[in-house]
Amino acid sequence: MVFSSPGFLFLFFPCFFALYCLLPRLWRNGFILLASMAFYLLGAGALTVVALVLLMANWLLAGLIGRLRRDDARLPQARLAMALALVLNLTPLIAYKYLGFLAQLLADAGGARLLDDVARLGLVLPLGISFYVFHFLSYQADVYARRIQPERSLHKFAIYIFLFPHLIAGPVVRFAEVKEQLDVKRRALVGSDVFWGLNLFIIGLSKKLLIADPLGAVVDLMHRPDVALSTYSAWLGAFCYAFQIYFDFSGYTDMAIGMARMMGFRFPRNFNRPYAATSVTEFWQRWHMTLSRFFRDYVYIPLGGNRTSTFKTYRNLFIVFGLCALWHGAAYTFLVWGIGHGVLIALERAGVLNTAKWRLGSLPVFLCATVLWVPFRADSMAQSSKLLRVMFGQEPSVPLWTSANVMLADPKVIFLLALSAVICLAGDKLFYRLRNMSFRRPSLVGVYSVVLYLLSCLSVVEGGFNPFIYFQF
Repeated sequence: MVFSSPGFLFLFFPCFFALYCLLPRLWRNGFILLASMAFYLLGAGALTVVALVLLMANWLLAGLIGRLRRDDARLPQARLAMALALVLNLTPLIAYKYLGFLAQLLADAGGARLLDDVARLGLVLPLGISFYVFHFLSYQADVYARRIQPERSLHKFAIYIFLFPHLIAGPVVRFAEVKEQLDVKRRALVGSDVFWGLNLFIIGLSKKLLIADPLGAVVDLMHRPDVALSTYSAWLGAFCYAFQIYFDFSGYTDMAIGMARMMGFRFPRNFNRPYAATSVTEFWQRWHMTLSRFFRDYVYIPLGGNRTSTFKTYRNLFIVFGLCALWHGAAYTFLVWGIGHGVLIALERAGVLNTAKWRLGSLPVFLCATVLWVPFRADSMAQSSKLLRVMFGQEPSVPLWTSANVMLADPKVIFLLALSAVICLAGDKLFYRLRNMSFRRPSLVGVYSVVLYLLSCLSVVEGGFNPFIYFQF
């Protein structure tokens, strides 16, 4: 079920929250788990079994690892149990998400013909598996490192994994961040939390429906195989996608954090205006922050981080960006995107690339990110290569402009691009000064939210809705 669908907006969440408020406090955790399971079952169907099996196995294994880690003499057994936890969680992720890509790699490298065999398996990616597997992995790693104690209550552990606001597409929440909040006695309904949580939900909804989806319609048109490309249309599609993916995913995150806050949960922030960054390194400190933090703490630092030789530091950097790329999708296009970012950060670390010296603010980083979004969105390497050649004038037969581009000069599209640029590229000081002025009076914020909600509902009724981009990961 999609957060921006009529079924969720007008039926599931209003009914859920009304009952949540009416139920006695001690019943609320049970109701959350029941509703979250129903939410996931509606989207994943029979594949819910995969998540349930992993849930039970991880709960039991974490208890075993916790007991073994109490005694330093049993460290070898604890390591074996931790290795088993890694295999347990990564095996279904690899099988469902990467088996076809591995077969493609073998075919390209040695001519092995396994793609048809994999296709005959008919594997369907379980909804949200990339996110809930990362929750399991972070939980097991923290138990092994003795940063947390294993949760004894299967009920609370199940709520942590299946809590529907973050189950499908994050943010990646660590157990320690919500452990106390899982105790319903410590989680009360607070009027200010409900008010600000609801406002954040509506802001996220409007990002998705009023900005991301209209820009996405242009992007989809530009990626049709029969479209007549021009340099203008290729760049327009690239800019539209850069803003679409930001407003789509940050909108989802705002909705997730807002709903969780209404229930008394506090999720970590996931975006901090990434296109306002003045370096690629800073961009990744602001974009999908919970995922970046996951790779930093559970991959980069354990490999040695930057506290080792120069060669190993760069090796660790490219391992992280290679894994980050593959996490997003099993295709060469994602690898190009991830490794491209890795190269830019390596150049910054080496002192070769310093966009701050250009005195162009965040524009260079935004342009780099926009160009690298092209392979990320492309359906194939051939399509990505063609779009990039057209954008940079390497296709002599493709004009700068065609008469067909008139429809792409739609005032609504241009307005949304200009609005997106102002929101995303304005300096932090100016942006937060304006935001603080707008949010100074809660009553005025309420008026903003009502208007945005009505416009969003009209958009759903008029044009329907599209799934969130990160649902496919």
